[in-house]
Amino acid sequence: MTPGEYAILYSDLRTGTADNPEGPFCTVFSTLAEAEAYAAEQVTMTPTLLCRIYDHQGLGYDPVREIRGSQHKGESEISARFRRWGGCGMFFGGIALIVLDWSRDFSLNWPAMVGVRIAPVGLILLITEFVLVFEARRRRRRDGQTVR
Repeated sequence: MTPGEYAILYSDLRTGTADNPEGPFCTVFSTLAEAEAYAAEQVTMTPTLLCRIYDHQGLGYDPVREIRGSQHKGESEISARFRRWGGCGMFFGGIALIVLDWSRDFSLNWPAMVGVRIAPVGLILLITEFVLVFEARRRRRRDGQTVR
């Protein structure tokens, strides 16, 4: 796509089934207004539909706009709040369990076993959140917006 063009990516509960074997697809428009009008029309006709409008940068960035049908069920995704709090809890809790067992010369066994399994998961959540926040700030700076 060239700068100034917008694509609508359709998400539906029926996508990729026998009714729609080709799976997800998109439509390209020359203006944002055309894309928004077409997406609004599509979600009116198919209430379970979600239309995400992307600019020329594509799927590597957040959609410019999302238009949801009245019966669309959202995807389950991990929230930023969970990544922060859950990540901190798992990472530091896992480290604390390892230190507890280490202070007892690994005589308890179970704290280190649990800690070694949950600390990396917490670390992955924290790193993921850091990268998402860093990229959002970098994008705002690049686009000329101020960062708070």
